[in-house]
Amino acid sequence: MRNIFTLALAGLTLNLFVCACNGNNDPPNPFDDPSLQPPEDTEEVINFNPNSFEGIHYNVFRATCANSGCHDGTFEPDFRSIESAYNTIVYQPVIKNDPQGSFTYRVAPGDATASVLYYRLLTDIDGQSGIMPLAVNPESDWLANKQDYINNIRNWIDAGAPDVNGNLPTEGNQLPQMSGVVGFAGGSGIPLDREPGLGPIKVPFGTTDLEVWFAIEDAETPLMNLSYNKVKVSENLNDFGGVSEYQLNVVANGVTAPGYLGDNVNFTHSFNFDASSYPVGTILFMRVYIQDEGPTLTEIPTQGSFNYIKEYSAFIIE
Repeated sequence: MRNIFTLALAGLTLNLFVCACNGNNDPPNPFDDPSLQPPEDTEEVINFNPNSFEGIHYNVFRATCANSGCHDGTFEPDFRSIESAYNTIVYQPVIKNDPQGSFTYRVAPGDATASVLYYRLLTDIDGQSGIMPLAVNPESDWLANKQDYINNIRNWIDAGAPDVNGNLPTEGNQLPQMSGVVGFAGGSGIPLDREPGLGPIKVPFGTTDLEVWFAIEDAETPLMNLSYNKVKVSENLNDFGGVSEYQLNVVANGVTAPGYLGDNVNFTHSFNFDASSYPVGTILFMRVYIQDEGPTLTEIPTQGSFNYIKEYSAFIIE
């Protein structure tokens, strides 16, 4: 009789234990929510100014010309990256000229008609080389938008062939280029997200150790020979007078992360910034100052750069 009582008590205890495990203390299952909807498609569409160099590289050079066996680094111009494209066409000598030897440069800033790049989009230069592009990738929209893209290239050249930061080139000395800005918080190795459309870097409120890296290149001057290497930070989009200037640390191989156009680039210049005193919603704009072997100190971005370039070189407290 005692054994039966013991078994009954054990069974009752087990039953209470099971009921307790299945009681109301369990966390709710989020998938039981009847209002739950599938995630939205958040793919961003980036609309560059079609008459800017970044727009031309994105729409034409990378999409149509950098295909296998053509301008993919096999020979110049090299259209794989925005830096290699700019540095291998602007004020660069012509390899294949017309029979009259009419052209000096692939791109002669300020004059599309004197630029062999523009001429080759319209004419078979020697009667046997063909009109560029010779081949079109299946995913390219060149054939549908050919005339618009040719007009964009002409407009860019006639405007002086500015780089992505709005700098006008000088013959014989390409100015330093910046191909990306990336931020890290608190020693994390994960790049901070950006506002949509390549907007400012999103920095968590209270961040005391913001690490910002810039990808800098120069066609003629070795990286470690670049001088000045400073950055200014301002709360005003266009006013950098009287603001603090920070020294940039320079290394040949810093961090690798996506650059302005999404391709991985080498970030070489960095500085650390205490953002903890700024309230949520504050946008801080940055401008880098680099001196190459030429006589002019280069500002990136410049006062005349497009606003979306200035916003890309900024961070916002969130």
